Amino acid sequence: MNIIYFGKIAAIANATSEEVSLPENTITALVTYLTEKYQLDMSDMQIAVNHNLVDVQKEILLKETDEVAILSAFAGG
Repeated sequence: MNIIYFGKIAAIANATSEEVSLPENTITALVTYLTEKYQLDMSDMQIAVNHNLVDVQKEILLKETDEVAILSAFAGG
């Protein structure tokens, strides 16, 4: 699955995208991967699947063809 990184996450990962193989194609597995590999604090991050923000607390199945983006938290104003 191709994961796209934006903002400070791209700097932390030292990449703007990465091909990832997870034991399960779920948001939960992706969050676990990101927190273990990059020590990301997911409370400061958003995940978008096919251009729609998703709730990382929900068990969402991902397809290999989904576009998954990891975004820094948005600033309000």
